[in-house]
Amino acid sequence: MTNKGLRLGFQWEAAGNDNAESYHTMARLSLAVNGYSLTRNEDSWSRTVKDDVLVSLYPLALWFASSWWRLLHEPHPGKGVRPSVSWRMAHELAAANQGYVWPTVMFATDGEGIQVWSSPSDDGTEQSVRYLNGSRFPSFVPMDDFRKEVSAFIDAVLSRLRDCGCTDTELATLWKLVRDELADPEIAQLRTFEAMMGYDPEECPQLLMQSMIRMTDEVGEESLSELISAFARGKEFGSCQEKEIERFAELKGMEGKPDIPDLATSNGVGESHAPWMPAVQDARNIRDYFGWGLEPLSNEKLLSALGISAKTVDSYTPENTSRVSVAIPQRQGLIRFMPRKKHPVARRFEYARLLGDCIFQQRDEGWLVSSDLSTFRQKYQRAFAAELLCPIEGAKAFMQDDYSESSVEDAAEYFDVSTTTVTNLLANNHLIETDDFSDGNDAWPYRPMVTVG
Repeated sequence: MTNKGLRLGFQWEAAGNDNAESYHTMARLSLAVNGYSLTRNEDSWSRTVKDDVLVSLYPLALWFASSWWRLLHEPHPGKGVRPSVSWRMAHELAAANQGYVWPTVMFATDGEGIQVWSSPSDDGTEQSVRYLNGSRFPSFVPMDDFRKEVSAFIDAVLSRLRDCGCTDTELATLWKLVRDELADPEIAQLRTFEAMMGYDPEECPQLLMQSMIRMTDEVGEESLSELISAFARGKEFGSCQEKEIERFAELKGMEGKPDIPDLATSNGVGESHAPWMPAVQDARNIRDYFGWGLEPLSNEKLLSALGISAKTVDSYTPENTSRVSVAIPQRQGLIRFMPRKKHPVARRFEYARLLGDCIFQQRDEGWLVSSDLSTFRQKYQRAFAAELLCPIEGAKAFMQDDYSESSVEDAAEYFDVSTTTVTNLLANNHLIETDDFSDGNDAWPYRPMVTVG
Protein backbone atom coordinates (compact mmCIF):
# COMPACT_ATOMS: atom_id res chain seq x y z
CA MET A 1 0.00 0.00 0.00
CA THR A 2 1.33 3.45 -0.90
CA ASN A 3 2.02 6.02 1.81
CA LYS A 4 0.90 8.87 -0.44
CA GLY A 5 -2.24 10.81 0.40
CA LEU A 6 -4.51 10.85 3.45
CA ARG A 7 -4.82 7.72 5.56
CA LEU A 8 -7.43 7.30 8.31
CA GLY A 9 -6.66 3.98 10.01
CA PHE A 10 -8.45 2.54 13.02
CA GLN A 11 -9.00 -0.55 15.16
CA TRP A 12 -12.26 -0.87 17.09
CA GLU A 13 -11.85 -1.08 20.84
CA ALA A 14 -14.52 -1.25 23.54
CA ALA A 15 -14.01 1.49 26.11
CA GLY A 16 -15.90 4.07 28.14
CA ASN A 17 -19.58 4.35 29.06
CA ASP A 18 -20.67 7.22 26.81
CA ASN A 19 -23.81 7.39 24.64
CA ALA A 20 -24.38 4.53 22.21
CA GLU A 21 -22.96 6.29 19.13
CA SER A 22 -19.72 7.17 20.90
CA TYR A 23 -19.38 3.91 22.82
CA HIS A 24 -19.79 1.64 19.79
CA THR A 25 -17.30 3.64 17.71
CA MET A 26 -14.43 3.80 20.19
CA ALA A 27 -11.23 2.93 18.34
CA ARG A 28 -7.52 3.49 18.14
CA LEU A 29 -7.26 6.12 15.39
CA SER A 30 -4.19 6.77 13.28
CA LEU A 31 -4.11 9.78 10.95
CA ALA A 32 -1.27 10.14 8.46
CA VAL A 33 -0.56 12.31 5.43
CA ASN A 34 1.95 11.07 2.86
CA GLY A 35 3.27 8.57 5.38
CA TYR A 36 3.76 11.13 8.15
CA SER A 37 1.81 10.41 11.34
CA LEU A 38 -0.25 13.31 12.67
CA THR A 39 -1.52 11.27 15.62
CA ARG A 40 1.87 10.22 17.03
CA ASN A 41 1.48 11.01 20.69
CA GLU A 42 2.68 10.53 24.24
CA ASP A 43 0.09 9.24 26.67
CA SER A 44 0.62 11.17 29.90
CA TRP A 45 -0.85 8.34 32.01
CA SER A 46 1.01 5.36 30.59
CA ARG A 47 4.11 7.35 29.50
CA THR A 48 4.12 5.54 26.16
CA VAL A 49 4.52 6.88 22.62
CA LYS A 50 2.21 5.53 19.92
CA ASP A 51 1.08 6.44 16.41
CA ASP A 52 -2.58 5.96 17.29
CA VAL A 53 -4.88 7.45 19.90
CA LEU A 54 -7.99 6.14 21.66
CA VAL A 55 -11.02 8.24 20.68
CA SER A 56 -14.58 7.80 19.46
CA LEU A 57 -14.77 8.00 15.68
CA TYR A 58 -18.36 9.20 15.71
CA PRO A 59 -17.65 12.90 16.39
CA LEU A 60 -14.86 12.90 13.79
CA ALA A 61 -17.10 11.33 11.14
CA LEU A 62 -19.86 13.79 12.02
CA TRP A 63 -17.45 16.71 11.67
CA PHE A 64 -16.22 15.51 8.27
CA ALA A 65 -19.81 15.12 7.05
CA SER A 66 -20.98 18.50 8.32
CA SER A 67 -17.89 20.28 6.92
CA TRP A 68 -17.85 18.37 3.63
CA TRP A 69 -18.62 21.18 1.19
CA ARG A 70 -16.50 23.81 2.90
CA LEU A 71 -13.49 21.51 3.21
CA LEU A 72 -13.59 20.88 -0.54
CA HIS A 73 -14.36 24.38 -1.79
CA GLU A 74 -13.36 27.07 0.75
CA PRO A 75 -9.63 28.00 0.62
CA HIS A 76 -7.26 29.07 3.34
CA PRO A 77 -7.67 32.88 3.72
CA GLY A 78 -3.95 33.69 3.68
CA LYS A 79 -1.19 34.44 6.14
CA GLY A 80 -1.90 37.26 8.56
CA VAL A 81 -5.68 36.89 8.24
CA ARG A 82 -7.68 35.71 11.24
CA PRO A 83 -10.73 33.90 9.87
CA SER A 84 -14.12 33.75 11.54
CA VAL A 85 -15.07 31.16 14.14
CA SER A 86 -17.35 29.62 11.51
CA TRP A 87 -14.39 29.12 9.14
CA ARG A 88 -12.28 27.57 11.87
CA MET A 89 -15.05 25.23 12.99
CA ALA A 90 -15.34 23.95 9.41
CA HIS A 91 -11.59 23.47 8.82
CA GLU A 92 -9.87 22.67 12.12
CA LEU A 93 -10.14 19.07 13.25
CA ALA A 94 -10.31 20.16 16.89
CA ALA A 95 -13.89 21.28 16.16
CA ALA A 96 -14.88 17.57 16.34
CA ASN A 97 -14.43 18.03 20.10
CA GLN A 98 -16.97 16.11 22.28
CA GLY A 99 -14.40 15.92 25.04
CA TYR A 100 -11.62 14.15 23.13
CA VAL A 101 -8.10 15.50 22.62
CA TRP A 102 -7.65 15.79 18.86
CA PRO A 103 -4.43 16.60 17.01
CA THR A 104 -3.97 20.19 15.84
CA VAL A 105 -4.74 19.72 12.15
CA MET A 106 -6.34 21.98 9.56
CA PHE A 107 -7.69 21.07 6.10
CA ALA A 108 -8.36 23.57 3.29
CA THR A 109 -8.49 23.42 -0.49
CA ASP A 110 -6.00 25.28 -2.65
CA GLY A 111 -8.13 24.91 -5.77
CA GLU A 112 -6.33 21.77 -6.96
CA GLY A 113 -6.38 19.55 -3.87
CA ILE A 114 -6.45 19.67 -0.08
CA GLN A 115 -3.67 21.24 1.97
CA VAL A 116 -3.11 19.82 5.45
CA TRP A 117 -1.49 21.87 8.22
CA SER A 118 -0.39 20.27 11.50
CA SER A 119 1.23 21.38 14.74
CA PRO A 120 2.47 19.46 17.80
CA SER A 121 0.84 20.08 21.16
CA ASP A 122 2.21 23.02 23.12
CA ASP A 123 4.86 21.92 25.60
CA GLY A 124 3.14 23.71 28.47
CA THR A 125 -0.32 22.28 27.79
CA GLU A 126 -1.51 19.74 30.36
CA GLN A 127 -3.52 17.14 28.47
CA SER A 128 -4.07 13.43 28.75
CA VAL A 129 -2.50 13.09 25.29
CA ARG A 130 0.35 15.20 23.90
CA TYR A 131 0.76 15.10 20.12
CA LEU A 132 4.38 15.11 19.00
CA ASN A 133 4.39 15.72 15.25
CA GLY A 134 3.80 18.83 13.19
CA SER A 135 4.86 20.22 9.85
CA ARG A 136 6.33 23.62 9.04
CA PHE A 137 4.61 23.65 5.66
CA PRO A 138 1.29 22.13 4.58
CA SER A 139 1.15 18.72 2.98
CA PHE A 140 -0.86 18.12 -0.17
CA VAL A 141 -3.58 15.52 -0.68
CA PRO A 142 -5.14 15.06 -4.14
CA MET A 143 -8.82 16.00 -4.14
CA ASP A 144 -10.05 12.57 -5.26
CA ASP A 145 -7.89 10.85 -2.66
CA PHE A 146 -9.32 13.07 0.08
CA ARG A 147 -12.91 12.45 -1.05
CA LYS A 148 -12.45 8.69 -1.23
CA GLU A 149 -10.65 8.34 2.11
CA VAL A 150 -13.06 10.51 4.07
CA SER A 151 -16.12 8.91 2.40
CA ALA A 152 -14.81 5.43 3.20
CA PHE A 153 -14.14 6.50 6.80
CA ILE A 154 -17.68 7.83 7.29
CA ASP A 155 -19.16 4.72 5.65
CA ALA A 156 -17.12 2.49 7.97
CA VAL A 157 -18.38 4.34 11.05
CA LEU A 158 -21.99 4.03 9.84
CA SER A 159 -21.50 0.34 9.10
CA ARG A 160 -20.16 -0.20 12.61
CA LEU A 161 -23.18 1.59 14.10
CA ARG A 162 -25.62 -0.51 12.03
CA ASP A 163 -23.89 -3.71 13.17
CA CYS A 164 -24.35 -2.52 16.76
CA GLY A 165 -28.04 -1.72 16.27
CA CYS A 166 -27.67 2.08 15.96
CA THR A 167 -29.41 3.03 12.72
CA ASP A 168 -31.28 6.24 13.47
CA THR A 169 -28.34 8.61 14.02
CA GLU A 170 -27.62 12.23 13.14
CA LEU A 171 -24.62 11.07 11.12
CA ALA A 172 -26.72 8.67 9.02
CA THR A 173 -29.24 11.41 8.22
CA LEU A 174 -26.58 14.00 7.41
CA TRP A 175 -24.43 11.71 5.26
CA LYS A 176 -27.43 10.56 3.23
CA LEU A 177 -28.25 14.22 2.59
CA VAL A 178 -24.70 14.93 1.42
CA ARG A 179 -24.76 11.86 -0.85
CA ASP A 180 -28.09 12.95 -2.37
CA GLU A 181 -26.73 16.46 -2.97
CA LEU A 182 -23.62 15.08 -4.65
CA ALA A 183 -25.81 13.07 -7.00
CA ASP A 184 -27.76 16.15 -8.11
CA PRO A 185 -25.54 18.48 -10.25
CA GLU A 186 -27.78 21.50 -9.70
CA ILE A 187 -27.83 21.16 -5.90
CA ALA A 188 -24.14 20.30 -5.86
CA GLN A 189 -23.42 23.60 -7.63
CA LEU A 190 -25.43 25.49 -5.01
CA ARG A 191 -23.56 23.79 -2.17
CA THR A 192 -20.24 24.56 -3.87
CA PHE A 193 -21.06 28.26 -4.18
CA GLU A 194 -22.30 28.39 -0.57
CA ALA A 195 -19.03 26.90 0.62
CA MET A 196 -16.92 29.23 -1.55
CA MET A 197 -18.73 32.17 0.09
CA GLY A 198 -18.19 30.84 3.63
CA TYR A 199 -21.69 29.55 4.33
CA ASP A 200 -22.90 26.24 5.64
CA PRO A 201 -25.56 24.47 3.51
CA GLU A 202 -28.77 26.47 2.98
CA GLU A 203 -27.47 29.49 4.94
CA CYS A 204 -26.47 31.74 2.04
CA PRO A 205 -29.00 34.50 1.14
CA GLN A 206 -30.86 33.35 -1.97
CA LEU A 207 -30.53 36.63 -3.88
CA LEU A 208 -26.77 36.70 -3.30
CA MET A 209 -26.50 33.10 -4.45
CA GLN A 210 -28.42 33.78 -7.66
CA SER A 211 -26.33 36.86 -8.38
CA MET A 212 -23.02 35.00 -8.01
CA ILE A 213 -24.16 32.11 -10.20
CA ARG A 214 -25.11 34.59 -12.93
CA MET A 215 -21.69 36.21 -12.59
CA THR A 216 -20.01 32.88 -13.36
CA ASP A 217 -20.67 33.22 -17.09
CA GLU A 218 -18.74 36.49 -17.24
CA VAL A 219 -15.97 35.93 -14.71
CA GLY A 220 -15.44 32.17 -15.00
CA GLU A 221 -16.07 29.76 -12.13
CA GLU A 222 -12.43 29.31 -11.12
CA SER A 223 -11.70 33.03 -11.27
CA LEU A 224 -14.89 33.84 -9.39
CA SER A 225 -13.86 31.38 -6.67
CA GLU A 226 -10.51 33.19 -6.36
CA LEU A 227 -12.26 36.57 -6.13
CA ILE A 228 -14.82 35.41 -3.58
CA SER A 229 -12.14 33.93 -1.33
CA ALA A 230 -9.89 36.96 -1.65
CA PHE A 231 -12.67 39.35 -0.64
CA ALA A 232 -14.26 37.09 2.01
CA ARG A 233 -10.94 36.57 3.84
CA GLY A 234 -12.18 33.67 5.93
CA LYS A 235 -15.54 35.26 6.70
CA GLU A 236 -18.97 35.19 5.07
CA PHE A 237 -19.07 36.79 1.62
CA GLY A 238 -21.80 39.43 1.45
CA SER A 239 -23.37 42.09 -0.75
CA CYS A 240 -20.58 44.59 0.00
CA GLN A 241 -17.98 42.19 -1.40
CA GLU A 242 -20.27 41.46 -4.35
CA LYS A 243 -20.30 45.19 -5.21
CA GLU A 244 -16.49 45.25 -5.11
CA ILE A 245 -16.38 42.58 -7.82
CA GLU A 246 -19.04 44.35 -9.88
CA ARG A 247 -17.04 47.59 -9.67
CA PHE A 248 -14.22 46.13 -11.77
CA ALA A 249 -16.49 46.34 -14.82
CA GLU A 250 -16.68 50.13 -14.30
CA LEU A 251 -12.91 50.74 -14.20
CA LYS A 252 -11.16 52.02 -17.29
CA GLY A 253 -7.96 50.03 -16.81
CA MET A 254 -5.24 49.65 -19.44
CA GLU A 255 -5.76 47.63 -22.58
CA GLY A 256 -3.10 45.28 -23.85
CA LYS A 257 -2.78 42.28 -26.13
CA PRO A 258 -0.33 39.80 -24.58
CA ASP A 259 2.29 38.32 -26.88
CA ILE A 260 3.01 34.92 -25.38
CA PRO A 261 3.51 31.37 -26.71
CA ASP A 262 1.07 28.58 -25.95
CA LEU A 263 2.42 27.09 -22.73
CA ALA A 264 -0.86 26.01 -21.10
CA THR A 265 -0.09 22.28 -21.30
CA SER A 266 2.73 22.72 -18.76
CA ASN A 267 0.35 23.81 -16.01
CA GLY A 268 -0.90 20.36 -15.05
CA VAL A 269 -0.62 19.31 -11.43
CA GLY A 270 2.16 16.81 -11.04
CA GLU A 271 2.51 14.15 -8.41
CA SER A 272 4.47 16.50 -6.14
CA HIS A 273 1.87 19.28 -6.46
CA ALA A 274 4.60 21.90 -6.45
CA PRO A 275 3.23 24.99 -8.24
CA TRP A 276 6.72 26.45 -8.58
CA MET A 277 7.80 23.63 -10.91
CA PRO A 278 5.56 24.51 -13.89
CA ALA A 279 5.84 28.21 -12.98
CA VAL A 280 9.64 28.25 -13.16
CA GLN A 281 9.62 26.28 -16.41
CA ASP A 282 7.07 28.63 -17.95
CA ALA A 283 9.09 31.68 -16.89
CA ARG A 284 12.21 30.21 -18.48
CA ASN A 285 10.26 29.41 -21.65
CA ILE A 286 9.06 33.01 -21.83
CA ARG A 287 12.62 34.31 -21.46
CA ASP A 288 13.77 31.93 -24.19
CA TYR A 289 10.85 32.93 -26.44
CA PHE A 290 11.80 36.62 -26.26
CA GLY A 291 15.56 36.01 -26.15
CA TRP A 292 15.99 37.74 -22.79
CA GLY A 293 18.72 35.44 -21.47
CA LEU A 294 19.57 35.85 -17.77
CA GLU A 295 19.91 39.62 -17.74
CA PRO A 296 17.70 42.01 -15.76
CA LEU A 297 14.34 42.58 -17.43
CA SER A 298 13.42 46.16 -18.24
CA ASN A 299 9.93 47.49 -17.62
CA GLU A 300 9.56 48.15 -21.34
CA LYS A 301 10.21 44.50 -22.20
CA LEU A 302 7.91 43.26 -19.45
CA LEU A 303 5.08 45.55 -20.56
CA SER A 304 5.62 44.63 -24.21
CA ALA A 305 4.95 40.97 -23.34
CA LEU A 306 1.61 42.11 -21.92
CA GLY A 307 0.99 44.19 -25.03
CA ILE A 308 0.94 47.44 -23.03
CA SER A 309 2.95 50.45 -24.12
CA ALA A 310 5.09 52.36 -21.63
CA LYS A 311 3.25 55.51 -22.70
CA THR A 312 -0.07 53.95 -21.69
CA VAL A 313 1.32 53.07 -18.27
CA ASP A 314 2.80 56.53 -17.74
CA SER A 315 -0.54 58.21 -18.49
CA TYR A 316 -2.61 55.75 -16.46
CA THR A 317 -4.09 56.97 -13.19
CA PRO A 318 -4.41 54.04 -10.71
CA GLU A 319 -8.07 53.46 -9.93
CA ASN A 320 -8.15 49.97 -8.41
CA THR A 321 -8.29 50.42 -4.63
CA SER A 322 -9.33 46.85 -3.80
CA ARG A 323 -7.20 44.02 -2.41
CA VAL A 324 -7.19 42.16 -5.75
CA SER A 325 -5.65 42.84 -9.17
CA VAL A 326 -7.86 41.90 -12.09
CA ALA A 327 -7.62 41.78 -15.88
CA ILE A 328 -10.75 41.28 -17.98
CA PRO A 329 -10.63 39.70 -21.46
CA GLN A 330 -12.11 41.94 -24.16
CA ARG A 331 -12.62 41.55 -27.91
CA GLN A 332 -10.04 40.06 -30.30
CA GLY A 333 -7.52 39.00 -27.68
CA LEU A 334 -7.36 42.34 -25.87
CA ILE A 335 -7.26 42.35 -22.08
CA ARG A 336 -8.14 45.25 -19.76
CA PHE A 337 -5.63 45.31 -16.89
CA MET A 338 -6.48 46.83 -13.50
CA PRO A 339 -3.40 46.68 -11.25
CA ARG A 340 -3.53 47.70 -7.59
CA LYS A 341 0.06 48.05 -6.39
CA LYS A 342 1.50 51.54 -5.91
CA HIS A 343 5.20 50.99 -5.19
CA PRO A 344 7.21 50.72 -8.44
CA VAL A 345 8.90 47.44 -7.46
CA ALA A 346 5.63 45.92 -6.24
CA ARG A 347 3.82 47.10 -9.39
CA ARG A 348 6.53 45.51 -11.56
CA PHE A 349 6.14 42.19 -9.72
CA GLU A 350 2.38 42.53 -10.15
CA TYR A 351 2.70 42.90 -13.93
CA ALA A 352 4.87 39.77 -13.98
CA ARG A 353 2.23 37.88 -11.96
CA LEU A 354 -0.49 38.94 -14.38
CA LEU A 355 1.66 37.74 -17.28
CA GLY A 356 1.94 34.43 -15.44
CA ASP A 357 -1.83 34.29 -15.04
CA CYS A 358 -2.21 34.90 -18.79
CA ILE A 359 -0.28 31.67 -19.27
CA PHE A 360 -2.12 29.85 -16.48
CA GLN A 361 -5.49 30.81 -18.00
CA GLN A 362 -4.69 30.13 -21.66
CA ARG A 363 -7.36 27.41 -21.77
CA ASP A 364 -9.94 29.52 -19.92
CA GLU A 365 -11.74 32.68 -21.00
CA GLY A 366 -12.28 33.86 -17.42
CA TRP A 367 -10.82 36.90 -15.72
CA LEU A 368 -7.22 37.09 -14.60
CA VAL A 369 -6.99 37.37 -10.81
CA SER A 370 -3.96 38.16 -8.64
CA SER A 371 -4.41 38.18 -4.87
CA ASP A 372 -2.78 37.38 -1.51
CA LEU A 373 -4.38 33.94 -1.27
CA SER A 374 -2.29 30.77 -1.02
CA THR A 375 -4.13 28.82 -3.72
CA PHE A 376 -2.21 26.83 -6.31
CA ARG A 377 -2.92 29.53 -8.91
CA GLN A 378 -1.59 32.38 -6.75
CA LYS A 379 1.51 30.44 -5.73
CA TYR A 380 2.13 29.67 -9.41
CA GLN A 381 1.98 33.41 -10.17
CA ARG A 382 4.46 34.32 -7.43
CA ALA A 383 6.96 31.66 -8.49
CA PHE A 384 6.58 32.63 -12.16
CA ALA A 385 7.13 36.33 -11.43
CA ALA A 386 10.18 35.67 -9.25
CA GLU A 387 11.90 33.51 -11.86
CA LEU A 388 10.94 35.81 -14.73
CA LEU A 389 12.28 38.97 -13.06
CA CYS A 390 15.17 37.39 -11.17
CA PRO A 391 16.16 34.07 -12.80
CA ILE A 392 17.97 31.92 -10.26
CA GLU A 393 20.87 31.18 -12.59
CA GLY A 394 21.27 34.90 -13.25
CA ALA A 395 21.14 35.66 -9.54
CA LYS A 396 23.78 33.01 -8.80
CA ALA A 397 26.07 34.41 -11.47
CA PHE A 398 25.66 37.93 -10.10
CA MET A 399 26.10 36.99 -6.43
CA GLN A 400 29.14 34.73 -6.97
CA ASP A 401 28.37 32.45 -3.97
CA ASP A 402 28.01 35.47 -1.67
CA TYR A 403 24.52 35.24 -0.15
CA SER A 404 25.05 37.77 2.63
CA GLU A 405 22.46 40.42 3.45
CA SER A 406 24.34 43.11 1.53
CA SER A 407 24.69 40.85 -1.50
CA VAL A 408 20.95 40.14 -1.41
CA GLU A 409 20.31 43.88 -1.39
CA ASP A 410 22.66 44.37 -4.36
CA ALA A 411 20.95 41.58 -6.31
CA ALA A 412 17.52 43.05 -5.55
CA GLU A 413 18.64 46.42 -6.91
CA TYR A 414 20.28 44.84 -9.97
CA PHE A 415 17.20 42.82 -10.96
CA ASP A 416 14.77 45.52 -9.74
CA VAL A 417 12.89 43.26 -7.32
CA SER A 418 12.38 43.27 -3.56
CA THR A 419 14.89 41.73 -1.15
CA THR A 420 12.09 39.37 -0.11
CA THR A 421 11.88 38.04 -3.67
CA VAL A 422 15.63 37.37 -3.76
CA THR A 423 15.63 35.78 -0.29
CA ASN A 424 12.71 33.49 -1.10
CA LEU A 425 14.26 32.56 -4.44
CA LEU A 426 17.54 31.58 -2.76
CA ALA A 427 15.73 29.64 -0.04
CA ASN A 428 13.54 27.85 -2.58
CA ASN A 429 16.69 26.70 -4.35
CA HIS A 430 18.36 25.58 -1.09
CA LEU A 431 21.12 28.18 -1.32
CA ILE A 432 20.29 29.71 2.06
CA GLU A 433 18.28 28.78 5.13
CA THR A 434 16.00 31.21 6.88
CA ASP A 435 13.52 30.77 9.71
CA ASP A 436 11.41 33.53 8.19
CA PHE A 437 10.89 31.76 4.88
CA SER A 438 7.40 30.31 4.57
CA ASP A 439 6.64 30.29 0.82
CA GLY A 440 4.62 33.45 1.15
CA ASN A 441 1.41 32.29 2.76
CA ASP A 442 1.69 28.73 4.03
CA ALA A 443 2.51 28.90 7.75
CA TRP A 444 -0.32 28.77 10.30
CA PRO A 445 -1.83 32.26 10.00
CA TYR A 446 -3.18 32.34 13.56
CA ARG A 447 -3.18 30.38 16.79
CA PRO A 448 -5.16 27.18 16.10
CA MET A 449 -7.88 25.75 18.31
CA VAL A 450 -6.77 23.28 20.98
CA THR A 451 -9.05 20.71 22.56
CA VAL A 452 -8.56 19.97 26.24
CA GLY A 453 -9.18 16.53 27.59
